[in-house]
Amino acid sequence: MTGRKWFPVAVLVVVLCLMTAFYTGMTKKESPTSRAAKGALVPAQRAVTHLAVKVANLYNRVFFFDDLLAENESLKKQVSDLKQELNDAKDALDENKELREMLGVAQRGSEFKYETAEVVARQMDEWSSVLTIDSGEKDGLELYDCVINSDGLVGYITQISDHSAEITTVLDPNMQAGAMILGTDEIGVAHGDYKQMSKGRLIVSYLNHGAAVGKGSTVETSGSGGLFPKGLQIGTVHSVKTASDGMSDYAVVEPYVNVKNVTRVFVITDYSISD
Repeated sequence: MTGRKWFPVAVLVVVLCLMTAFYTGMTKKESPTSRAAKGALVPAQRAVTHLAVKVANLYNRVFFFDDLLAENESLKKQVSDLKQELNDAKDALDENKELREMLGVAQRGSEFKYETAEVVARQMDEWSSVLTIDSGEKDGLELYDCVINSDGLVGYITQISDHSAEITTVLDPNMQAGAMILGTDEIGVAHGDYKQMSKGRLIVSYLNHGAAVGKGSTVETSGSGGLFPKGLQIGTVHSVKTASDGMSDYAVVEPYVNVKNVTRVFVITDYSISD
């Protein structure tokens, strides 16, 4: 279509626009033509708005994705750190509880210095009862250090390296400790026994024949020999029998510590006794 053919149409459009403006100005109302035009534009406006939102979202995903990913990873790490802090706090509370309970084991005015360790291996058979812990000489431990937990005496260190050590437990036949039976004047030697080890028990030898030692009596370390501090609980008397020589008795003892279930121990690195 040539410019001349478009001219009447253009004139008509201009006239309509002028009439619309004049009508709106005079009546202060929107003209029918304007309303029709706006109505026709509504679908287009909606489409444009929808497209703009999509474009904005796409832009954010493309240009801010790395930032969002980094922020997400940062939040994950914060959550992980908080969980670890909570776990550490719980472990500390559990350890403090064990320490308080353990301090109640020896109430003879004893002052102990400890190092904590975790049990990492066990050797439990018909010949031995040995635990391996994850601390050694480089962690402040020494050969023959006494080992306890909140229940009582566990044993003592018989082999040690830089960062590990082996504990000969109260059930092992190679373990010996001076012992006394509370409520009596009886002093003996607590040690493991091959026959009793399979039952989870030990014995206290060299008791006076016919001594008044009752079932359930508490057995503690006597402190003799200097290896074990005085007053560490060993166990309770299960039964009393006459030794093979017929001149002395021995007590079969149920230990307080179940060496098969021990997971954390406290190694006594130094102590003092003030009766």
